Amino acid sequence: MTALRNGRSRSPLRDAAAKAAAASGQPGQVDLRSDTVTKPTEAMRVAMASADVGDDVFGDDPTVIALQARTAAHFGFEAALFVPTGTMGNLICVLAHCWQRGSEIIVGDRAHIHIWEQGGCAQFGG
Repeated sequence: MTALRNGRSRSPLRDAAAKAAAASGQPGQVDLRSDTVTKPTEAMRVAMASADVGDDVFGDDPTVIALQARTAAHFGFEAALFVPTGTMGNLICVLAHCWQRGSEIIVGDRAHIHIWEQGGCAQFGG
């Protein structure tokens, strides 16, 4: 947290959100293009270079391990699994229920999983 203003703590996240909203030119609209329109500061580069890393595929990335443990504890579960995209998460959920080839799912004609996820259920689930 950074300095207090009007008795409320200021966080870097809150500051970034306010800056993004102001940059969008639309009140109440937030510009989420930060990954493509910003450049890392020197402090960010140092943090990235000094971060403990491992291969998440083999289960030895300390950041992913900590995130999964914290998420599981937060929701009261034995374990949690990090997946980097919603598409991956949706496919995992469908395959957990429809694990046999030829299984069917029923979705609406406007369902996100039907329109936007490139037929992943059929391609990977059979």
